[in-house]
Amino acid sequence: MKTSSKDVALRVAYLGATGVLLTESVVGSYWDIARIPYVRDVFDRLEYPMYFATILGVAKAAAVAAIVLPAPPKAEEWAYAGLTFVYGGAAASHVAVGDEPKAWVGPLVFAGLTLTSWGLRPPRGRRNPLALLRRSARA
Repeated sequence: MKTSSKDVALRVAYLGATGVLLTESVVGSYWDIARIPYVRDVFDRLEYPMYFATILGVAKAAAVAAIVLPAPPKAEEWAYAGLTFVYGGAAASHVAVGDEPKAWVGPLVFAGLTLTSWGLRPPRGRRNPLALLRRSARA
């Protein structure tokens, strides 16, 4: 089967959005669970309890696993929904406390990348970003 340039462009866009999203989610998960000083400062500013950082960290790690590992389609959909709520909620939280755009634009961008990755997913059965990378390397 011949691959069109549009198919290649969509695959590259999917891999790019998904790669950035998953990298942020893995790093953010670690930061949340480790409760690094940056996370403590942000949670203090937003007046969130620190245990919420652990909840968010575990949720991000589970979402990454559901997107990267073979999982039922519903698990993958819930993972994308969860990341949309995490990043959209972070942006809304910063806006709610009156933070400047530099605090809420980043999370808003990640919410957008989440929706972009979800929207550009290949057909069912060929979605795993790691498998797509392996296929691209062989081609």
